[in-house]
Amino acid sequence: MSYLAVKHQTTQAKPAKHNLVVVEVAGQKRRVRDKPHLFVFRTQRSVRDSFARLKNGEGPSWVSGLDLKLRLDLVPKYEPTSKLKVAKERLERLKIDLARKGFAINRDASTWRVYVLDIDPDVAPAIGNRGKLGKVIYVGQTSATVEKRLAQHQGQILSKSGKFIGSSKVRNRNPTINKGLTPAKILFTEDDAKAFETKIHRRLETLGYRVLGDVCDK
Repeated sequence: MSYLAVKHQTTQAKPAKHNLVVVEVAGQKRRVRDKPHLFVFRTQRSVRDSFARLKNGEGPSWVSGLDLKLRLDLVPKYEPTSKLKVAKERLERLKIDLARKGFAINRDASTWRVYVLDIDPDVAPAIGNRGKLGKVIYVGQTSATVEKRLAQHQGQILSKSGKFIGSSKVRNRNPTINKGLTPAKILFTEDDAKAFETKIHRRLETLGYRVLGDVCDK
């Protein structure tokens, strides 16, 4: 191997390392009152250099001009990695972990509720299987208010194109909120909401209700 080839090999740039950055952003909507809104991202620069550039306006428009605070305390003690796949997986896992703690992330402050509706089983076609208690209910989850989702199921709120956006399982069955069975718990990710929806669905089935709705077997 020639001297030039050896020199070329030894002077080649090392693969860039990926870091995770968490920045507290003032003035943005929160999921929970005592948990600030966060900008969570991946960078190939140093964390402090990326933060300095962000404060200088080199970032997304939604954080521009706002008070920013670097939150090193919220980032796991990862060693920087040159593997893009690993960096992306770390980023997604971190965003989920922080969301579950109640932080709003990257302009997403969504929350979910699981709700229970009473429905009329006698509306045609009548529902024959009504469980041991003789009562048919519907369990769902929503990132809207429960009242808004009910209005969609009732056909009072339609899509922009005028289509029904409630569940076909309760359509025209006079659904109403069962406040006694509807949990008060608030969820911070859609996956957690679906898992809790399934838990409530199965719990009510064991109590003797006929339960309509979706279940998630993850």
